[in-house]
Amino acid sequence: MKKTLFCESLGCPKNRVDSEVIIAQFLENGWEVTEKPEKARLIILNTCSFINDAREESVSRFFDLHAALANGAKIAMTGCLPQLYPNIGRELREADFIIGIDDIPRFRELVESNWLVGYKGKIGEPSFLYSSEMSRSSTLSPFTAYLKIADGCNNFCSFCSIPYIRGRYRERGIDDIVTEAKALVAGGIREIVLIAQDTTQYGTKHDSSLAVLLKKINEIEGNFRFRTMYLYPSGIDDDLLKLIRDLDKMYNYLEIPIQHISDRLLKSMNRRYTGRDIYDLIERINRIFGDNYLLRTTLLSSFPTETKADHEELKSFISHDFFDYGGVFRYSKEEVSASGKLRAVPAKTAKERFDEVNALLHESLERRLSRFVGSECEMLYEGIDGELKVPTGRCWNQAPEIDGITIVTNAADKNFGTLRKCRIVSREGTDFIADFIK
Repeated sequence: MKKTLFCESLGCPKNRVDSEVIIAQFLENGWEVTEKPEKARLIILNTCSFINDAREESVSRFFDLHAALANGAKIAMTGCLPQLYPNIGRELREADFIIGIDDIPRFRELVESNWLVGYKGKIGEPSFLYSSEMSRSSTLSPFTAYLKIADGCNNFCSFCSIPYIRGRYRERGIDDIVTEAKALVAGGIREIVLIAQDTTQYGTKHDSSLAVLLKKINEIEGNFRFRTMYLYPSGIDDDLLKLIRDLDKMYNYLEIPIQHISDRLLKSMNRRYTGRDIYDLIERINRIFGDNYLLRTTLLSSFPTETKADHEELKSFISHDFFDYGGVFRYSKEEVSASGKLRAVPAKTAKERFDEVNALLHESLERRLSRFVGSECEMLYEGIDGELKVPTGRCWNQAPEIDGITIVTNAADKNFGTLRKCRIVSREGTDFIADFIK
């Protein structure tokens, strides 16, 4: 068989970056990528195990891909599922290779040198973090790239398994990050998205700060823009907000996971802020940015011990229409996390509450997004959408993969990968319809 590789990455953008590092190892050694698993000599599944639904999806997808294996082909599992269950190789005999996060730098070497006998390595707490010296093969877009500045987490929110999966917080040096960012821009990337489990924590290992990093990224020469994701609420001060507002290459895009507004639940979640802090933060954002910002959040419904009063308080908070984009998670019991020992909300009640909060949030987002209709803004013109078959891009207020897209009605050229001025003329759900301004 030809040395063909199929790689699928589940879960978050941080997983995607790891997959890109893995793929590059194979491409540099004579392999080719195929989009059809049945045509691959090697199938790699980079798994997610953040919540129970993600774990079930990872296992289900593994067996789907295993069923697609061609004669003589092999299948490898990596990522968060083996990190959470380091002995999974004993049960998952169908996997030819199970490779932990710390073995990512030698992924290709492990596969090729153990092709006939397989490899299921010992998996411990990860310490790996890629650097600018490692190649990446883009899987997102020719014009947009994620840039992982750190990995792991020390917050230990009581509902979250991330510290037990990705390990303790670790970060790259500023010079290394800037070196990669320069290479991305030189290679044609027009939007860089900074990611980590908690970007506001950046700098704690290098006597620096996220603010210093943002300034350095902004100083890079070239026609590009950037944004940062995963801003922890208590890590955001006025100086950081003003910096984001004033940097000419940075979008005023604020992703701030709130989780809840009940003081009692926030304390039980081990979040380092109160409901009043959240209201104050939103007021400060409005004062500093005016109406020129995008606010996205994440909410958690039916956390253990959540009462009807807590639920109603969250609903009241949502009704203020603070957020432009957002998502709701229904609480998932994680055995390794502290909240797994707490009294769970009954399943029927939890579903009803989730449905209420989810519907209310989407109604709020629809109202909130209407404020952009009629405005002029900058967008990244990305190309012809594969499903819609129309020219599309993303405005500054749309992050890749998680937000909507912008459909362009008067695009006559194919200058994809350019930053263009447009006027938003209407909206369909969370997507915009826009005209280029000539």
